[in-house]
Amino acid sequence: MAKKTQLETLKNQKNMTIIAPTEEIILAQNLELRNQDVEKAYHNIIKGCRELLTAFEQLRYRMNIHIDHINSDKETNLIHEWICHFWDITLTRNRFGYNMVYVAFDEDALTRFGDKLFNKMLRVVFKHTNPEVSELNIENCIRIEHSASDIQPFFISRLLNGEKDFVSITSEERVPS
Repeated sequence: MAKKTQLETLKNQKNMTIIAPTEEIILAQNLELRNQDVEKAYHNIIKGCRELLTAFEQLRYRMNIHIDHINSDKETNLIHEWICHFWDITLTRNRFGYNMVYVAFDEDALTRFGDKLFNKMLRVVFKHTNPEVSELNIENCIRIEHSASDIQPFFISRLLNGEKDFVSITSEERVPS
């Protein structure tokens, strides 16, 4: 019964709990709960970003790739990766065991389409990671690349390689605005 009470207490705290060495099990539970919340946020971010793609008329802008790195049979800290013409959003585990979400954006897409789409994507990211959304504070799980990347060649290469057991390619249905 005491463990359940401790677990309920951890869920209600906003910050990561600092635990004395004699209570290591509580830290592991807290980390597990945080990682679950970060993974849930990642999937919600991807869902929101996929919705942003539905406004585009051309199919190439609605295409996206999901890579399930866990099933890729490669030794990596990467968990999931979602790539489209505009962004590369990755769920990974850092060396301390914390799940993190990395967001990179394509320089050419930003230049061509302006920052309106980029800003909408940022709103989606922060909507799902702000402290009011999760019982645990996961706000510090986000890493936004400070400079634009060259995502399109990587995206096109993945498209040309096609689907595999751990790679799926989809396109969003166009929703007229």
